[in-house]
Amino acid sequence: ASSREQQENFGASMAKHLAGIIPLANFDDNYKLPYDSFMLPIQNDFTLIQKSVFECAMAGCSTIWIVANDDLAPLVKKHIGEWVYDPVYFWDNYINNHIVQRRTHIPIYYVPILPKDRDRRDSYGWSALFGMHSAWWVSFRISKWVIPKKYFVSFPHNAYDFWTLREHRKQLFNTTKNFFFTHEGKTVKDNLPIPFTMRGEDFIQCRREVNRLTTKEYGPLGEGETWIDLKKLPAADRWSARHFDLSTIFDKVSEDECFRQELDWFYDLREWDGYRAYLASDNLVESPNWRLTKPHQLNRLCQEDEE
Repeated sequence: ASSREQQENFGASMAKHLAGIIPLANFDDNYKLPYDSFMLPIQNDFTLIQKSVFECAMAGCSTIWIVANDDLAPLVKKHIGEWVYDPVYFWDNYINNHIVQRRTHIPIYYVPILPKDRDRRDSYGWSALFGMHSAWWVSFRISKWVIPKKYFVSFPHNAYDFWTLREHRKQLFNTTKNFFFTHEGKTVKDNLPIPFTMRGEDFIQCRREVNRLTTKEYGPLGEGETWIDLKKLPAADRWSARHFDLSTIFDKVSEDECFRQELDWFYDLREWDGYRAYLASDNLVESPNWRLTKPHQLNRLCQEDEE
């Protein structure tokens, strides 16, 4: 193929809208703190939730969707804000001794789990799926041209060198192949809270699999039985999808010819032992410039309000 055909094929395979998904709702918090564990610091004045937002920005996401119910959303919004800068297009460039600003803003949206899914399918992994559905639905109502082509999922409770995301932007944007970060060969499909990407067709397959595997209020019909013979399951056995782990939720994410990147180091921070191991290690991440992580708000006219 000619160089022009190669460029056209490459452009067609690149996502114009990569949506960042950060699940917070229904996280099984084992820290037993008087506040939510995503507010724990990973560096001085740099929390886990700030890390996830910065990951999405570093990955090149056009929008960021934080899945948090009404009990969490006000706190997160006050701490994170309504938009962030793209760190790649933040610093001023000098062309012919003139300052050229190309700062890119990334809006942040907060969505709660639907009431019909609460206490039924609302596991932690389901929160990520619902964030994808919300990103697709809102974009679809605006225009088909802004529908996300791919989703980047960032989990707050982990620690790794997220600065390496800059090197993989092209692979993250590729719409024909998924991208998995790995640690010792393991991915999110091994129940590890590690970033990855998935496409719309992967979302559909994952949702169908969850609905197929979950129990419901009534047990299945036996041979020769009719709906009259239906019996209610015990309360503990109803809606088993509430307890599905990440490996079950994302089992159907395609790995065909996917990109894989082994991390030099990684810590699972879902429990205290992992958090303590990270703090005791020499692999502390470098926090970004405070201008990239401070909460930015919009005024009533939806204009930037830096004051």
